[in-house]
Amino acid sequence: MSASPCLARAAIAMDLDRIPLIGMLVRRMDFLGARQRVIAQNVANADTPGYKPRELSEDAFAREVSRELGRGGAAPVAVATTTAGHMQGTRVADGSQARSERSGTYESTPSGNAVVIEDEMTRLAETQMDYDTITGIYRKQVAMIKTALRGPSA
Repeated sequence: MSASPCLARAAIAMDLDRIPLIGMLVRRMDFLGARQRVIAQNVANADTPGYKPRELSEDAFAREVSRELGRGGAAPVAVATTTAGHMQGTRVADGSQARSERSGTYESTPSGNAVVIEDEMTRLAETQMDYDTITGIYRKQVAMIKTALRGPSA
């Protein structure tokens, strides 16, 4: 006797992380959640003498994505120039996207505290926008999978 369609769908739903894109989205959401916690700790310690703000490195996430791509995940998408009027994409020589990084210099108060609330609030807003974008993509992917599982409507 075969399994019911509901059980089959539940089994598939439990393995969504095995889909490379979904797995990367989940890991990115985890990273952004951890980054938000670090920012919250920085803000909470804004008055602590000698406290230096911490920041999570995006390099670990970039390595995770590279490993996923090497395992047979989705290949990077290149910008196609099909007409002479098209512009080339902006890539650095090593193939990675250009990104700005926080400088190593810190503003410091007489107590030695280096937390700048304005910088932390900016990072918090950026993190929230990134998280909202990733969750939107995740919802769309899950909706497409649900549509595919439903099959053609009669």
